[in-house]
Amino acid sequence: MDRMEDLLEPMIGESGESVLVLVSTGENLREWIFYAKTGKKFLAALNKALAGQPRFPIEVHTGRDPEWSSYVRFRKGVRE
Repeated sequence: MDRMEDLLEPMIGESGESVLVLVSTGENLREWIFYAKTGKKFLAALNKALAGQPRFPIEVHTGRDPEWSSYVRFRKGVRE
């Protein structure tokens, strides 16, 4: 998980095409939630970041969320 995160670091904010909004870790699982301008460009950046590495056991899911509702829901659940 840490190696994967190290490889993703350069693509975060570098191009302005995507932003990392949430990292959740638990039960031997880590989930990164990105908001990206387009899924196609995000996947291209992801493939570039992971090029030359052994295959990671990951799943990539995409979906539209123009109102950032997942992020807003998370923020409302955070106690300050």
